[in-house]
Amino acid sequence: MKITRLSSGIKVLGLFRGLSFLLCAGAWTAACAPVVAQAPFPARADTVEPGDLLGPFSGRVVDAATGKPVSGAVVYAAWGFETGHGLTAPAGSSATSVETDSDGHYEIPHLEALPGGRTRIQRFTLLVYKRGFITYRSDRRFEDFSVRHDFSQSNNLAKLDRVAPGLSHIKHVRFAGGGGALRRAMAGEIVQASLELGGAASVEPGQPQKPPLDASPLLSLDELRAVTSFEGDFTVERLADLPQTSTYDSKHFRATGKAESFDAAIRVWKLSTPDAAEARYATLLKEVPHAEPRDEVGDQSMRGHDGKILAAATLDKEHGLVIELTCGVELCRDGDQAVALVRRVLARAQRIGVAEEGEKAEPEKIEKTEPETKPEPKEPENDNPFRLRPPELKHR
Repeated sequence: MKITRLSSGIKVLGLFRGLSFLLCAGAWTAACAPVVAQAPFPARADTVEPGDLLGPFSGRVVDAATGKPVSGAVVYAAWGFETGHGLTAPAGSSATSVETDSDGHYEIPHLEALPGGRTRIQRFTLLVYKRGFITYRSDRRFEDFSVRHDFSQSNNLAKLDRVAPGLSHIKHVRFAGGGGALRRAMAGEIVQASLELGGAASVEPGQPQKPPLDASPLLSLDELRAVTSFEGDFTVERLADLPQTSTYDSKHFRATGKAESFDAAIRVWKLSTPDAAEARYATLLKEVPHAEPRDEVGDQSMRGHDGKILAAATLDKEHGLVIELTCGVELCRDGDQAVALVRRVLARAQRIGVAEEGEKAEPEKIEKTEPETKPEPKEPENDNPFRLRPPELKHR
């Protein structure tokens, strides 16, 4: 067919698209671009113009309660393909992921690797995950799985709700779905979900519910100051990665007016079986950046680092314990200090729950053994701090 001059107002592009459709209906499908379904979301929040499933996508992630930006959140984008007419069938997918910057912004580029033939791009889903928050999905809400209507292709505002005590990790993991970087970021929750499935977090009928695990006596503020020689103030709180349960607790020493590199934190798991503890430790070994297995503390131990943060962790199978310490490089001199504190915390953590096992717990005596102004004399001078907020450690 020869294309002659067209009258004004008629675009050659439209004719080529018509030709492309005819060719795709025939035998020349290999060179044809896929059909793209109409997006169920608008191009922007202030318009009714449909968005483009191919992208690009942009937006900002904030804490729903405070409105503050959430940095380091994993933004996972996935496209789904279909093929067939009448009776359709899945034809693969494509995915990519980025992380939000310090202002909570993200950008997902235009999908360039397009499928060929009669494959159609049928759907697009964007998910946002950050430890301590409920996963955000562009298509559904977590509370009742209802359809979400406030997602937009450009300048989207994703508000993350914080995890509440008693959250079902099974429900949350199923809701999030996804793969690749998202599954790696959710590794800790996946372990929690498997423990729920295995009954480790459940209460037997007729049995009293176990009290929440309490990490507060494992390291005192005065001891941290004495070990690190840091004279500034700290705000002591729990980390926002996971809620306190009967099997998990945390303690975060947040340096007042200082960067995260001055912070320190403890994360403690006390699980019902040695196998469960070993599984939790194996997951932690994958999560901690630049993790290096060591034979220093407990049954297994490791050291790791992520630029501004040092890490040390240990496994005690007999007591079902997994302990991680994080410490900023401005607070801790080196990894040896983190390991020394892991030893100290482990010795105290082994006393957690002894009353439930028939022994008489003596919390007042445990408190007396914790030095309030200086390190224990038997430990070397370089016994110092531990690791900082673990949610900020990312495995790459």
